[in-house]
Amino acid sequence: MAFDPLQLQAGDLRHSITIQAENTGNLDAAGNPSSTWTNVLTTRAKIEGTTSPAYRAMVQAQSIASQATALITIRWPGRSITISPGMRIHFGDNTYQVQAVDNILLRNRIVRLLCMAIDKDSN
Repeated sequence: MAFDPLQLQAGDLRHSITIQAENTGNLDAAGNPSSTWTNVLTTRAKIEGTTSPAYRAMVQAQSIASQATALITIRWPGRSITISPGMRIHFGDNTYQVQAVDNILLRNRIVRLLCMAIDKDSN
């Protein structure tokens, strides 16, 4: 059977994640610029570590250094939701920053997010 890059098994989507976008331009009590994070999407995902072949291929294709730590695959969220580099993903106690977004074959079926883990102090 041939490999279909647009096929994603429902059983692979075993992680519940929340994708957030940064809101800039807000002012804190002292009048200084501050930012907050707004939930954009909560969905099921497949999270692969740095040892997976798909992760290594994505890193090479995007020319991103080895700082990236996870490849997160989700179903395409629809036209109303745009996922872009710089957004955050929460999974359990882990927080990741999106480094690259790949809409597989530009077919709007599967989206892969190349992510770097962020430490808890930078939230």
